[in-house]
Amino acid sequence: MQEYYYQNNAPNYYPQAPQYPPKPSPPVLTPKQYERKLLRKTANKLGLFVLIYFVVMTQVFTMLNQLLSNMNVYSRENLMVYNFLLQITASVASVLAAALFYKLISRQRLGDCIPKERVRAELLIPIVLLGLGVAMIANQLALLFDTNISIFSLENTANGSPSTRSTFEIILYIVSTAIVPAFAEEFAFRGILMGSLRKYGDTTAILISSVLFGAMHGNTTQIIFAFVLGLIFAYVDCKTNSIIPSILIHFANNFYAVATGILSSNSGFDDVTVTIIQLGIIIIICLAGLLSYIYLACRYKGFFSLREGEPNGIAPVSELTLKEKLTAGFTTAGVIISLSVFAAEMILNLIPESVQQTLLNGLQR
Repeated sequence: MQEYYYQNNAPNYYPQAPQYPPKPSPPVLTPKQYERKLLRKTANKLGLFVLIYFVVMTQVFTMLNQLLSNMNVYSRENLMVYNFLLQITASVASVLAAALFYKLISRQRLGDCIPKERVRAELLIPIVLLGLGVAMIANQLALLFDTNISIFSLENTANGSPSTRSTFEIILYIVSTAIVPAFAEEFAFRGILMGSLRKYGDTTAILISSVLFGAMHGNTTQIIFAFVLGLIFAYVDCKTNSIIPSILIHFANNFYAVATGILSSNSGFDDVTVTIIQLGIIIIICLAGLLSYIYLACRYKGFFSLREGEPNGIAPVSELTLKEKLTAGFTTAGVIISLSVFAAEMILNLIPESVQQTLLNGLQR
């Protein structure tokens, strides 16, 4: 009867729910820990972004080259034309694929990463001349290193300047070596990569982007040269908050390399005359760079000073030191994997081709 009574006359009676211990609340991060966590997440994604850029660039060129070879498209007359077209295709494909990948994993507008303020001509021209002057010096030091690396029984096996014959080939050479890389690499490295890191400080963004930019080039000479250029490109873009200066310096530097390569292979001058012309151009550019440095130092106070805590309109007040930021950025999985791949590429390029062929034959047996 008692059970019947509770079932029919006590509708508010329910069995007592089992008691569970309360779930532990997640630890509260300090502002310093939270900033380090965000920096590591950003650096990890950017490391993978650079890896995608490198893999697509090399693999698109290799696969298309193999496809055209199998189709018997190549001939002695059109070989250079197809080579330049493949370089242009690979450069464009690499930056588009990497940008799409980063947009998907970061879920942010890529346009927000790219510095694009207008730079006045009286500031832009001396910046380009100064950057080009420093690039000339860095290029000569890199060539000196490359010339003397043979004392260690090593050599850089990366391809040198091609020998062009026709006007159309020269135009394609300029487009594939000077114009397209200037836009593609600056959009990728000084736009997306550096722009995404500037919220953690300009010095951090400059150093991390320059290391990855240099390492991506794959051989010792270009790694040293590209790292120095990366520092220049990133610095002037941060100071002007615009990607235009680095694009122009990048183009001018690559165009100089193209012009001297064409001069060496297509002109009727002997080697001594070509060397004298190149030396004259370098001296003129370096003098223009020196005058530009004096002008910028006198006209724009503080242009050549950069402190990590200096306000840039993007980075909030930071709790981390520069060393802590670099440690956090370079120890993420994405960056470590990318640098490891680039290091392997550099070592491969240092091995003489005869040794590479011997090793390849041994693996095929």
